[in-house]
Amino acid sequence: MGTFIDFAEVKAKVSFAETVALLKLDLKSSGNQWRGPCPACKAGGERALVVTEGRGFFCFSLKKGGDQIALAAHILAIPAKDAAVELAERAGLVPSRSTAGPTRPRTVPESEAEGGSRLSPLSYLETDHDAVLALGFDPEIARTLGIGYAPRGVCRGSIAVPIRDPTGTLLGYLGVQDITYLPPDFQTNVVPLQKRA
Repeated sequence: MGTFIDFAEVKAKVSFAETVALLKLDLKSSGNQWRGPCPACKAGGERALVVTEGRGFFCFSLKKGGDQIALAAHILAIPAKDAAVELAERAGLVPSRSTAGPTRPRTVPESEAEGGSRLSPLSYLETDHDAVLALGFDPEIARTLGIGYAPRGVCRGSIAVPIRDPTGTLLGYLGVQDITYLPPDFQTNVVPLQKRA
């Protein structure tokens, strides 16, 4: 079960000034108001995002506004409930999820890297599964390429094939379930796709 957060309590204890600081927004302050470009919309201009203590925020690019939680949700591009939890954690109102003890395991593990979080290869893929062998992959080659049968996660019950950009960065996985038909002109530069007898 997720962490219960009282929205009213978060709004009462975390001011807009604190929210601007906790979100590390690069806004110019003038009295009880902050203005500047909106980092979420990538909208420039001195008045693209306006935050006023006691009144709320307004993003002129999306033409929407709201309270501190809505501001955090907008900037972090996450749902309001997650934004309330994030804001409460950053303000020290609740323990951080990273130190709060065991949590539900993620389907796709993340590792911190320069420029934000990036996907890590799925560690639970079974490279010696019959479905992988049916594709003609040697388990060692499948392990090297990061291909394997996924017993859990969003690719559960299928062969997970990594999708990478030209630099080799992992972008996600493609789940292959039905290999009974492949077009006659289908080719791969890895290994020939043939069912084992």
